[in-house]
Amino acid sequence: MDRRVLIFLFLFILLFEFRYIYLPNKKKVDSVTKLISKKEEEYKEFINLCEEYKLIAQNKEKNNFKVANINFSFFSYLNDLIDKIGIKTNINNIKILPKEEIEKWLLERIEIEINLISLEQLFSLLSKIEKTNGLYIFKFEMKRDKNKPYFLNISLGLICLKQKM
Repeated sequence: MDRRVLIFLFLFILLFEFRYIYLPNKKKVDSVTKLISKKEEEYKEFINLCEEYKLIAQNKEKNNFKVANINFSFFSYLNDLIDKIGIKTNINNIKILPKEEIEKWLLERIEIEINLISLEQLFSLLSKIEKTNGLYIFKFEMKRDKNKPYFLNISLGLICLKQKM
């Protein structure tokens, strides 16, 4: 009789440890492993993008800046760009700053606050801004969102350089 009770008790303890100790911790370890592999992939992508940017920056000539057409509508272009990328609902604030005239140049400036934007959306936005003649970034702040760590909050200052008539 005692032997059966001991075997039953041993099996109960073994089953209890497996169900309530081993399985939950295994799930935690698996999720941490997946998170680590995802972060490693993101880091590799980030390093590749940095290297690509360095190569592009080295190939550009120094002090060679491009000017936007005098008829270029900065605000309309920015609105279309935001629509194309699909971040219209993420825009928190747009501040149009006063225009400045310096010698033969006209400077239009806009500051934008964007909340909960993904890294891919940010990359798309910045690459399109970089490819546009006469658009330059004069302010850039990026913070990870506290509640949703895979999204970013961005503060972006853009300047449009036009030649006066």
